[in-house]
Amino acid sequence: MQGRSSPRVKVRDIPATIRRKGFPFTLGKAEPARVVDIGPKGLSLSCESTLVPDTRLALTVIIPDKRTIKCSGTVRNIRKSDKGYLLGIEFTKLSSKDREYLTTNILEIAEVDVLETCRMLKDRIRGLRTVLELTVSELSDLTGVPHDRIVQIEYGMEKTPPKDILESLAAGLGVSLDNLLGDDPYTEEGPEVEVLPTRYAV
Repeated sequence: MQGRSSPRVKVRDIPATIRRKGFPFTLGKAEPARVVDIGPKGLSLSCESTLVPDTRLALTVIIPDKRTIKCSGTVRNIRKSDKGYLLGIEFTKLSSKDREYLTTNILEIAEVDVLETCRMLKDRIRGLRTVLELTVSELSDLTGVPHDRIVQIEYGMEKTPPKDILESLAAGLGVSLDNLLGDDPYTEEGPEVEVLPTRYAV
């Protein structure tokens, strides 16, 4: 299965409405839905209606006390769930401000606040990656940081990675460098670390 090109986070208590787009400019009746996960390039919705792939939708997503996002999307996949149907939707029209919001604030609406619960840098990186449902390989593709380098950082073998590596990881995980570092001491000139050839199962 092809990996996502951008991270998503699982969320709760985020209502949405969907309207089917007709041709050329007609919209169907608003139908209620719930957001299951969301990211800057798409989301998953739980709803009672069954749709087919390539259905075009007008979407309204209401993030409580934060923002209402109005956008368009296309159904890419659908599967049956306990509460109806689960739709995987790719955004086709999203304002630059809303995309920036989802990129820079994505963890604020997540179920788990990893930055507060994980004190060590290695645990914070691994925790954020897990919340975003990214494999090590996917994070490597997003950031350009080699797979083995990420594994060594997550296992604590490299305790003071160079600043450029940390900046790349922070950007890929959707947080600032200061937030990623938290209370961890940081020195830019850390010890040399041997890159091990062995790959670890993650």
